[in-house]
Amino acid sequence: MRFAACTLLAVLCAVVLGGSADSARTQGGAAWSLKPVADGQKWLRVEVEGEPLYGFQVRGTNFAVTNIKSVRASGGPDPQCSLIGTPPTLACDGELPAGISVFIQLGVSGAGGSYDFALLFQPGDTNLFYVPSNQTAAPVPLGGSLGMTSATAGRVTIHNPNETQSFQQVEVAPVGFRVTNVLSPNCGITEGGGIVCQNTLAPGGARIIRFATDSLPGLRSAVLLAHGSETGLAYVQAGDPCPDLQANLARVQAEAGVLKSHIATLSRVRQARPSLGPLRARVAAVKKELAAQQPQLKGCRAGRAEKAAREAACDLLGRTLARAEGRTAGLSAVLPVERRLAAKLKALKRVAAATGKALTEAKAASARAAAALRACDASLSQD
Repeated sequence: MRFAACTLLAVLCAVVLGGSADSARTQGGAAWSLKPVADGQKWLRVEVEGEPLYGFQVRGTNFAVTNIKSVRASGGPDPQCSLIGTPPTLACDGELPAGISVFIQLGVSGAGGSYDFALLFQPGDTNLFYVPSNQTAAPVPLGGSLGMTSATAGRVTIHNPNETQSFQQVEVAPVGFRVTNVLSPNCGITEGGGIVCQNTLAPGGARIIRFATDSLPGLRSAVLLAHGSETGLAYVQAGDPCPDLQANLARVQAEAGVLKSHIATLSRVRQARPSLGPLRARVAAVKKELAAQQPQLKGCRAGRAEKAAREAACDLLGRTLARAEGRTAGLSAVLPVERRLAAKLKALKRVAAATGKALTEAKAASARAAAALRACDASLSQD
């Protein structure tokens, strides 16, 4: 992929060591990269390609691994990692499916960057071939955020704070969830359920990536990467970005406003009042959702340093779309009720007809707002 690819060498070595009896398990391989990230810390990425692997080992040759600070996997379960032997060797075991990326933060002693890397081609493999490797350049920082806008949808922002460095590709490696659909232009889904997007991320540029995802239990986070002559790196935990909270609040408020207005109109007709129970129940549900949103929004801090001005413009369009969607949802809820009542009560025929017309207009407004938001997101992609 983008990192030092040792797949062919690793496969060839497995064939030599394993012989013809093991030929069925030599189709797997991996790419790996080790980078210094701070004094006394290194960052390792292992990407599995082809058939599943069953672990890997790393041992420093002019530095020593002293501890494991974190293990995160994108596209599969975390392997079990520990330090074994003297000098310490990082040993990670567990089935690693094709497409998985394992990210490990290591504590180290010594200033060197040479190490040996080995793959396990079957569980408990002890017939290991260590490939001599060298660390690559330290990554440059990225800014960003991860927000889940619903149980099955989210948004990532990636910001390049560097003044001179640009990138040709950005990558989102999700941890704790898999992406099922990318809603932003020039992006695709990786084998491991992550995202890769093309187009330059210029110095100071920003990118918004919207996506759909399977709903999975547990905490969500993501490793954000940008690739070019250097690698940009950031780790972000799932939160509720201010723009998405504000947009969701606008949607709920718009829906509540429509529901209350139409309930008030229908309540003037005594015969209609017994039929308003479902609409009143929906209003109660919307009020509950509004109450849940308020504390989150109160704790949200807008105007963060990494937010680009053009991104803020997209956020305004997002709120416009949310309000249109909320109005559409409210009108969609009241129209069936009004039509049923209009079939019995002549006084409500005009009300139902007006609501039908308003719903058509609201859907058109939603479509226009969605197109404007897509265009804005696309313009960010061109930075």
